[in-house]
Amino acid sequence: MKNNEKTAKAWQTKILIDCERILQRQLTDVETSLVRSREGFLALEMIEDTVSQMDTVEQTAYLNSGHCG
Repeated sequence: MKNNEKTAKAWQTKILIDCERILQRQLTDVETSLVRSREGFLALEMIEDTVSQMDTVEQTAYLNSGHCG
């Protein structure tokens, strides 16, 4: 695994942990797939910034939307 791939995987994991902390529950496979399907640094930065500013209702809807933005 290349360094960029390791960095992306670690970043995805951090985002998922942050989401679970905010929602106070484990994420579903659908919610997890939104984050895991993005590997680009700009996409991950956008997801991280977006979910950190949302309340639990907004975050749940976003993670279940299947797209970024």
